[in-house]
Amino acid sequence: DNPCQNNGQCIPINDRINKKGFICLCNEGYMGLNCEYKSNRIDITFRTDVIPSVIFAHWIIAFDDRSYQRITTFKKVPFDQHSVTLFVKEPFNILIIEYLNNSYLTVLREEFIPLDDISIDINIDNMCVNVSKLLNSTIFNYNYLHRIKYYQFPCVENLKLKCFYDEKHMCICDKNRYSNCFDYNHNMIYNCRGYNYCQNNGRCFQDNATCPTTTMCMCEKCYYGNKCQFNTKGFSLSLDAIFGYHIKPFISFFKQSKSVKITATLTFIMFIIGVISGLLSILIFRRKSSMIVGCGIYLLTTSITSLLTIIIFTIKYWQLIFFQMNLITNRSFLYMNCLLIDMLLKFFLSSVDWLNACVAIERAITSLQGIKFNKLKSRYIAKRVIPIIFSLTILTYIHDPISRQLFDDEDEQRTWCIVNYSFQLKIFDRFINLFHFLTPFIINVLSSLIIIIKVFKTRTKTQKKVKNKTLFYVQIKRHKHLIIAPCILILLALPRLIISFLSKCMESTRDPWLFLSGYYISFIPSLLIFVVFVLPSKKYKEEFLILIRKKPRTTQ
Repeated sequence: DNPCQNNGQCIPINDRINKKGFICLCNEGYMGLNCEYKSNRIDITFRTDVIPSVIFAHWIIAFDDRSYQRITTFKKVPFDQHSVTLFVKEPFNILIIEYLNNSYLTVLREEFIPLDDISIDINIDNMCVNVSKLLNSTIFNYNYLHRIKYYQFPCVENLKLKCFYDEKHMCICDKNRYSNCFDYNHNMIYNCRGYNYCQNNGRCFQDNATCPTTTMCMCEKCYYGNKCQFNTKGFSLSLDAIFGYHIKPFISFFKQSKSVKITATLTFIMFIIGVISGLLSILIFRRKSSMIVGCGIYLLTTSITSLLTIIIFTIKYWQLIFFQMNLITNRSFLYMNCLLIDMLLKFFLSSVDWLNACVAIERAITSLQGIKFNKLKSRYIAKRVIPIIFSLTILTYIHDPISRQLFDDEDEQRTWCIVNYSFQLKIFDRFINLFHFLTPFIINVLSSLIIIIKVFKTRTKTQKKVKNKTLFYVQIKRHKHLIIAPCILILLALPRLIISFLSKCMESTRDPWLFLSGYYISFIPSLLIFVVFVLPSKKYKEEFLILIRKKPRTTQ
């Protein structure tokens, strides 16, 4: 029989010498030689703007006959919760919670009360303040021994102040508004005894320096994950990094969070719209009358590529759902998807942007050359430019699959697809992502300006009697199909551009909506090929109407 109670684990010391020689490893929440007692419980609720992923608990134990003792433990905060529970096995007097480089006075007891459960909120009132913000500049600039004599003032002058600190001490304001200061190391080194398995400069921390049982990584800003494996810095973020932690493993889809259900609905709607738009566009642009110039060839290729983009995006989304719910666990299948899916998405998205830019360039050239525009030459160029675009685009992303690997998160019981770039590859990847986005964007802007200016100048020369303002509106209306397409593409690109440059990185996975919006917006140009290129054009609308009228005849 197991002598350890409450599912404690019995560890024999030496069963050949003494069968009663054992120790009990107690589960969290229990203590005692046989795990027979419940531990003190401290429920902490976070009322701050940012909920941490992990906290440090600094337990301060005061003694009458010797210096105080400080014990530091850590606790992970569950992803979808705003509170955490600590269990106390040793008497203590002060509990300071540290996270995100801020310290909060959580519990202050002159005498420890056994079996006392505590519930407390952490908010701005609990935060310990740097002494530089509490003393005037004259006193603060005194030498250290002279300055510390004035440390009684902050507690007296600031009635809501709970604690403050300097480079060497932590000071607590007691109920009589006296300052009690003690030595406090703010720069503890957590290196896991010289072996740091955390990635991306994360700090490694163990629960016990002598006999550690748990290890944890404290990630730098813009990194997160069990080993700080996810990077949320840069222009291009994967859906895994933005959204992956919102999917709960071993739970059915219908019990998943609201964010999962919202994105699933949105993805389904995008798939339906994308397929309808793509198929209609292909049927229109594959007609001979649409392909008499290079623009038609570009648009047909764009339609096919956009349809493939939406299909692969939908596959990517549902694979992420199934992988993180642990419905698909075949490692070879996971690895192949890890290598290919994200690279294909990047390739197709960039190809669509470049093909749209080619359409804008040809239309700008058409407006400049007028009747001198060579249709045969434009077809010749288009047939050679398209393979070049595909070849160069895929070559610029070849570094992505060779830098990907599967990562097993044992704590979360998940398998992640992560990418590890060297420093040089990180710079190259950021440059390539910006280049593939900004260059087509600039081409669309310049092309639309060229078309507007050229149309206005040409018509002004031939119709001088007409008012310039009236003429401008007339010509804009007449050539709207040339202007609307690049303008819509510019407007669709702006939110993604603004989000990427104004937000340096996604600091918390709890609130991914800004970056998730930017991710979904990047697929809108692929959804709206029919709206952007067919509806504004009188010619392509006529082709569409012919297609509709022709279809019933073939079915009779």
